[in-house]
Amino acid sequence: MYYRFLTPRETYLLMGFSDEDFNRVNDTKLIKKEIAYRQAGNSIVVNVLVSLFYYIYKIEKESH
Repeated sequence: MYYRFLTPRETYLLMGFSDEDFNRVNDTKLIKKEIAYRQAGNSIVVNVLVSLFYYIYKIEKESH
C-alpha cells in the first residue's frame, strides 16, 4: 500500500483556497512548508461554513 503526504498546495485547495491564493502566499518565500501546513489546518472551509449558516437560517426562518 502506498501513501504520501499532501502538499501545502493541496491542503490549501482542500480548505477552499484558490491556486491564486496559494501562489500569493508561496511566492513571498517568507513561509516555510511546515507553517503553510499549519495555516491551512487552522483555517475554516468557507463553503462548508456558508452551507451551515444557510441551513441554520432556513430552519430558524421556518420555525418562526
